[in-house]
Amino acid sequence: MLKYANMTQYEVNDTGHWFNQAQVDRFQKILVRKTGNSNIARDAGRYITSSRGMSSLKRYFLSFMSLADVYMLMGKLYNTLSRGAFVETKKLRSNRVKIESVPKPGINEHPNQCENRMGSFESIALLFIGKLATIKHPVCFHKGGGCCRYIISWEKTQYAIWKTVRNYSLLFCILGIPALIFFLPFLPWATFSLTCVFITIVFSFYTVYLEKQELIKTIESQGGEAKDIIDEMNISYDNALFNEKISRVAATVRDVDKLVSTVTRIMEERLDFDRGIVMLANKEKTRLTYFAGYGYSGEDKQVLQQTEFHLDNPDSTGIFVKSHKKLKPFLVDNLSDTRKRLSTRSRQLANKMGVKSLICVPIIYENESFGILAVDNVKSKRLLTQSEINLLSGVSSQLALGIANAMSFQKLQESEEKYRTVLENIEEGYFEVDLGGNFTFFNEATCKILGHEKDELIGINNRKYMNEENAKKIFHTFNKVYQNEKPAKVVDWELTRKDGSVRIVEISVSLIKDENKQSTGFRGVARDVTDRRLRERERKRLEAQLQQAQKMEALGTLAGGVAHDLNNILSGIVSYPELLLMEIPEGSPLRR
Repeated sequence: MLKYANMTQYEVNDTGHWFNQAQVDRFQKILVRKTGNSNIARDAGRYITSSRGMSSLKRYFLSFMSLADVYMLMGKLYNTLSRGAFVETKKLRSNRVKIESVPKPGINEHPNQCENRMGSFESIALLFIGKLATIKHPVCFHKGGGCCRYIISWEKTQYAIWKTVRNYSLLFCILGIPALIFFLPFLPWATFSLTCVFITIVFSFYTVYLEKQELIKTIESQGGEAKDIIDEMNISYDNALFNEKISRVAATVRDVDKLVSTVTRIMEERLDFDRGIVMLANKEKTRLTYFAGYGYSGEDKQVLQQTEFHLDNPDSTGIFVKSHKKLKPFLVDNLSDTRKRLSTRSRQLANKMGVKSLICVPIIYENESFGILAVDNVKSKRLLTQSEINLLSGVSSQLALGIANAMSFQKLQESEEKYRTVLENIEEGYFEVDLGGNFTFFNEATCKILGHEKDELIGINNRKYMNEENAKKIFHTFNKVYQNEKPAKVVDWELTRKDGSVRIVEISVSLIKDENKQSTGFRGVARDVTDRRLRERERKRLEAQLQQAQKMEALGTLAGGVAHDLNNILSGIVSYPELLLMEIPEGSPLRR
């Protein structure tokens, strides 16, 4: 019948669980079909105050002073019975009330629910007078009326009857006895008056006695109710503390092993389960393996550590695998009912572990399951409920968030380690400074360029390593980057090392912004170009010398050519006198 109504036994066991309209309708339908009793809804309502699940509600009703008080507050109390209707009450007499009920918007209430409500109202009187109340139903919503109207009346209690007698007797003593003094002789009047006063006193004492008996009954019920309230407060406090611890651990622990072991330890301390286990999928998503647990013997724990559930095997039909794959929680209140649907290996493991019933919830983050969280009871044999599924689902959500954060943190660490390794192994210097120019991060190459150890550079302003001219150049460049938010390059920046030597560097600078897009500093890459600049200077000097030598060589060549040409001309001129002398006689005066 529960299966037909899409209900489960653990939902029925959970007194805090609410069924929806469709489930109630189907359950009513199957009950009528199986029992043949068309009035079973009203009969069931009459047992509401005697059912096991309503024990706390019964004590709550008994905490009121009278039955009339319960009915008058039914407008507020009815939400503890049903969430499908609005209820209003009006007192007609001391032992008669009118209750009107209207379905809430969106609720398609059926006549059987009206019958069940009548039975519930009848049953409340059993707690106070030991009899069902009398109900008249002149107007019905399901028969075209504007509401369901119930006229409820009940027999008065002994206390109420004797209280009325006492009140009339007292009224007669106050008003009647003084009036009779005018009609009776003094002695008969005095005798009658004393008799009436005595009878009134007896009535009063007996009324007080009955009142005390009802008060004792009320106090006893309130005592039980107070204990339940204290127990609920303790449970609420434990659950709140448990959730706070789980949330804090999930938010702060960045190691998966430590996170899971801490969560299982908190579960062992705070939750009422004999055993608990966390199984996580491997990186390939092909296996579920034991990760942490509590409550298991050493031998059982060793078996679990050696057990793997195959996620890539279509024949794997165990609860753990189904929960992981379908992303759904499962509560098995009797494992023997599902053994036929389990694989041979899962049945053997369940038998070895002594599993009778269990709750299994997937550890889900963004529609992906990391594994499962499962609990069971072996010693207490306590029934598991839907509320516990909800509690464990919350735990698994926090655990999934913590695992995702831990995995992201691990990836971030690995990425940062690779990043640092690259930075430490490059020849160029990498540095970060705040907006004031103070070093906040740098690599080993930067230390070599400046000639300092790492601990000497943290927090030091970069102006310390340059003269005033270079400081102005750097400030202008950094300010330009800050204003334009575009990278810039500085060429031939002269730095003074710790030993006083000067190095020439080139830097590329860009802006650093935080997650709010606010500028927080600068980052840059520095290249030591001192040797290159020296080589360039030497090359330029040699080039100048070579050019000078080439000029001198060209000048010599030019001078040699001119001399050669002049020599050729002069050689001809010099030979002319020789020829003339050969033609002049020896004794000629021209020879002189």
